[in-house]
Parts: sequence; C-alpha cells; structure tokens
Amino acid sequence: MDGAAENGHLEILKWLHQTRDEGCSSTALQLAADNGHLEVVKWLHEYRSERCTIMAMNQAARNGHLHIVRWLHEKRGEGCTPYAMDDAAINGHLDVVLYLLEHRNEGFSRFAMASARNIEVQCLFATSDTSLRPRRSHVSNDQLIMLQAVYKRRPAFVKGCLRSLANIALREGNIEILDWLNQLGLHVELHTTVPIRQAVGRGDVKLLQWFYWNEFELHDPDLLHLAVQKEQLDAARWLSKHGFKITSLSLIEEAGRKEMVPMLRWLVEHGPPLNFGTAMKLTVEYFHNEIAWWVSESDRVQIVLEALQKEKQDVLGWILTRTRFENVSSQQRIRDAIQRAPESIILRIEEDLSDLEECKWCFLPTNKRRYSEMELAS
Repeated sequence: MDGAAENGHLEILKWLHQTRDEGCSSTALQLAADNGHLEVVKWLHEYRSERCTIMAMNQAARNGHLHIVRWLHEKRGEGCTPYAMDDAAINGHLDVVLYLLEHRNEGFSRFAMASARNIEVQCLFATSDTSLRPRRSHVSNDQLIMLQAVYKRRPAFVKGCLRSLANIALREGNIEILDWLNQLGLHVELHTTVPIRQAVGRGDVKLLQWFYWNEFELHDPDLLHLAVQKEQLDAARWLSKHGFKITSLSLIEEAGRKEMVPMLRWLVEHGPPLNFGTAMKLTVEYFHNEIAWWVSESDRVQIVLEALQKEKQDVLGWILTRTRFENVSSQQRIRDAIQRAPESIILRIEEDLSDLEECKWCFLPTNKRRYSEMELAS
C-alpha cells in the first residue's frame, strides 16, 4: 500500500484495502503528498487510520505541490515545520511560500533567518504610492492585497520572511523571484559582498548581470582572481567586460598549475604580456606547450635550451614542429645546443625530428649522415 500510495495508484490501494490485511504505514500519506497525488491523500485520510506526520506538508511544499499543502492545512492538523518554507523557497516555489506566509505561522527556519542577517529590506509595497504600480507587471493584485493585509497585522513577520526569501533567491540565483521582489516594491540592501562572491564562485553570470542592472556595487578587487580560482571562465569574461583587469601574471600561472586550459588561454590573450619566467614555468614545468605561440622568438629559443637541458623531449618536439624560428642566429643557437647535448638525447631528437622538413635546419649534415648509416646497419 505504501508503494501504491507513493506512485498514485488509487485503484490498487482500494483493492489492497478491501482484500488484504497488511495495511500501510504512517508514511503512505506522506509519500503520496510528496509526489502530488491529492486523490490518494484524500482517500487515505478518509479510509485509513494510520497517523501522518509534519513531513507530509514539508515534502509537498518542497516539491511545489500547492494543492496538497492547501488541502493538508485545511483538513488535517499535523502542520509543518519552518523547513517547509525554506525548501519551497530554495526550489523556487513562490506560490507555496506566499500561501505559507499567509496561512501558517512557522515562517522560515532560524538558520534561514540568521543567514539573511546581512540583508536589509524595505517593504515599499505597504505604501499607497501609486508611482510604484507600473513596476508591478509580474505581481498580481491578489498577491499585493494579501501581503499588504498580512503586513498590517504582522509587519516584522512579513519583513523577516521576505528578507529570507531574498537571501535564498540570491544564494540560488533565482532571478525570477528576485525580479518579483523588485516589482513588488521590495528594496534590497546588501551589507555584505558574500552573495556577489558566491555568484562569481559558481559562475552565475545571469545573477552578476542582475546585480549590475540593479546598481549593486561590485567593488571587491579580487573578484576576477576568485573567478580564476573557481575555474569560472564565463564569470571571468563578464568581469573583464565590466571593468575588472588582469593585472598580475600570478593568475596566469595559477591557471597553468591547475591545468585550466581554456582559462589559461583566455588569460594569456587578455592579460599582460608574458614574461620569460612565467612562459618558462608554463611550458617546461606545467607542460602547456602552446604558450610558445604567445612569446617572442628569443624567449622561445631560451625555452628550447631549457627543455634540452632538462631533457623535456615532448616540449622540445612540440615547439620545434609547431613554431617557426626565422632568425638565423636563433637557429644556430638551437643547433649548437643540440650538438652539445648528451649522445642519447641527440639520437632521440634525430629519431623523432630529422625526417621532418620543418626541422631539418636543427641538424648538421654529418649528424644526418651518421643517422642514415645507423639505419643501414640496423
């Protein structure tokens, strides 16, 4: 019976009730409420005697089943806990939040209220100022009348609930609820930058844009650094377009160390010019060979020499085959360094590169003859 209730199979419930003796548990009604099966809830209420718990309304609120919440409130006495409103707000069920605010006394949980302590709200909807009405295109007259009526009776309760609702909407990035609050005439003030930093940290560009449009100050100087740390490329791009600059090569180095390839390439293209030390670290230590595309030829020569010294064969091969050295002196320095390398390194380089047309300048004719003789001997 519990399973039938959970899945809304009313006919099976009736048959089991009439022909079997096992009955059901106290969770049957809760499971039906959880999944929005109102007819099952009504039938269990009328024909079964098992007790229900507050979790029925809690779960119905969490899942946005307003018709279940309303029926349980009107027909049963278990009620709910403050987490009903918390979860309804977290999941964006504004209609459920408003119903609970109007008909129940639990409000939001202590945790939700405490979390909203750095948010201040001004309930401008309580005024009769008609200049606010054009902003209410998404707020129904019924909602406005209800809130005004409840606010007259319990202003602190309504203000606390709307403050918590605003905080949860900011935390969850629920633009629809935030716009509803704005159009309602609820003025939100932030006494902390935490909601903005959280939006950056999870890459919520839509919420960042909402802050910008509503004239919130985005003044924490490390927001772009935070976006890089959290690997949020879209947020980094948005911040860059809105006045935040890449001023330190440490961001580029951090992206390379964490192997954030798309972020690294974007930082290299939009940040300050790479110096030799950073380019060397990115290529030789972190193996981001493509960095060679963004450095001067003289720096690339130095990277090749360092790769030779540290026997970084992959780095060496990538740079020599995918970039061009136009300067004769650059070619000579690389060629001389190859000839000074240990015999085993020379042989590996020749084996990998000597047949490639773009790399023939790396080898002396004597070395190429020696390589051919070794091939014939083998």
